[in-house]
Amino acid sequence: MTPALSLAAFAGSLELLLVGMMATVTPLAAVAGTVLMVNFRHVFYAFSFPLHLVRHPVAKAYAVYAMIDEVYAVNASLEEHERSAPRLLAMQIACEVYWVGGGLTGVVLGTALPAPVKGLEFALCALFTALTLDAFRSRQEILPVLLAGASVAVALVLTPGAAMFTALLLFVGLLLLPCRPLRSSGGTSIAVTARRAAEETADA
Repeated sequence: MTPALSLAAFAGSLELLLVGMMATVTPLAAVAGTVLMVNFRHVFYAFSFPLHLVRHPVAKAYAVYAMIDEVYAVNASLEEHERSAPRLLAMQIACEVYWVGGGLTGVVLGTALPAPVKGLEFALCALFTALTLDAFRSRQEILPVLLAGASVAVALVLTPGAAMFTALLLFVGLLLLPCRPLRSSGGTSIAVTARRAAEETADA
């Protein structure tokens, strides 16, 4: 069951939630809503994910399926000349092998442990913290970090039960607002400027 779940839901935080929902026989509608809220961030990854490098339709379909946080974060920190389809696919395959194999190893080790290990659940939070810091160091832009922090703070107050989903929508809305320090002479927003830069990179 462990590798089947890892393959069907190749998303760490979502898979952890699905285990609990499966154990309590959660209705499918609630499962679908949870999947949408937790993995909704992948929609925004697609705006700048270098999928154009992958030409083969089968390989491209796999690249879409295996577009996870870690792969996106590593590719975002690479220079354009360092990106390629073989490197992208190799990274995704390695991550999936590591994830599925890690799940099987966890099952074996888990049966040998006498009791749950306290504090181990913080590992996922630590992972996302490390990815955030790495992305900030590669881009050196403080405004998106401040906007993201403000979005999370507001979402936690307004909709604590769906904070991630609300924070993502707020964050995108803030990025679409014109910002004088980061807009061009034509008055374009941050998101439009970023999209144009991505398109120019893809054309090059």
